[in-house]
Amino acid sequence: MAIKAVLGFLIAVFSIGILAGIALAVINAQRGRRTQPGTLIAIIGAVGVLLIAPLNAGLVLVEPNEVGVVFRQTARGAAALQEPLQTGLAWVIPFVDQVIVYDVSQQSVTMAGGSGSEYNQTQVGVDGTYSAVRATSSDGQVVYVDATIIFRLDASQINDIHRNWRTTYIEGFIIPQVRSEIRNLVSTYGAEEIYSGGRAELETQVSDALREPLQHEGFILFDVLIRNIEFSTQFTDAIEQKQIAEQEAQRAAFRVQQATQEAEKARVDAQGRADSVVIEAEGDAQATVIRAQAESEALDLINQIISQNPDLIQWQYINELGEDVRVIIVPSNSPYLFDLQSLMGAAGAEPVATPVPTPMVEPEEKPAE
Repeated sequence: MAIKAVLGFLIAVFSIGILAGIALAVINAQRGRRTQPGTLIAIIGAVGVLLIAPLNAGLVLVEPNEVGVVFRQTARGAAALQEPLQTGLAWVIPFVDQVIVYDVSQQSVTMAGGSGSEYNQTQVGVDGTYSAVRATSSDGQVVYVDATIIFRLDASQINDIHRNWRTTYIEGFIIPQVRSEIRNLVSTYGAEEIYSGGRAELETQVSDALREPLQHEGFILFDVLIRNIEFSTQFTDAIEQKQIAEQEAQRAAFRVQQATQEAEKARVDAQGRADSVVIEAEGDAQATVIRAQAESEALDLINQIISQNPDLIQWQYINELGEDVRVIIVPSNSPYLFDLQSLMGAAGAEPVATPVPTPMVEPEEKPAE
């Protein structure tokens, strides 16, 4: 831009020189002076303009994010596209070549909003956005998809883009292609599938479907963003009611499962208690049998020992008496179980009086009055 500014300044200076030379020549002629100085200045100015103006007109500055398409009119009247101009300062034939500069940096197109009764697919918002994509799912539900397409122009195919689409490639190709692919893919899904989380998969499929057609026309696709998916109010309400019903059914099933588990736990506990009672009863019965068998065996052994040692009972009886016992009184009608005198003598004790049985005296009967 600095070179073009300098050239523009020089053109302005030479143009002023032309005017100044002409004025000077006229004034000198009126005064009868020589007109050569003014004429020379005018000629120098004219030569300068004739040299610099074409040079300035043919200079083209291409910015780093731009590519220039050179459109040349040939002598036969036919049009031809020359080699595109890359970044930097270039010179073309002035008044013969026409340069159209295209931006090849990343750019985005957004289609969002304007759904429902206000929908108009040709509407463009104040922020440059277009209306959302209106599509129909496989089950007949109307879906509005908000999408953003990020792409750039392929510099190597810029002549083809200019030849096919000129500067109308967004409205003429990008948006129609995107709308078509989104509609085709949405028609393969049920509305409930999209509602329940099919956005990511839809995003990937739209990107894959658009990549090749855009590349064929000279556009490099970077990303497709599905920003929002809007459904009709009736469908949204129906889905919400269905989800509420499913949640209620799940809660009911959980309560039934919980009750079943509690009943099973109670049954297991009862069974365990019954089993423990049975085991305890069987243990008590077995213990009773063992005790009875032991007592029976003990009695048999005692009887066997007593039959072999008859005095053992007397000895056991004496052994069980206290140490301070000196007199034993037995009823008169009780038989003697042992010979106390012999036992005491054998023990080394003093003999004691032999207990005399006391006869039982029956009371006299009173005469009846």
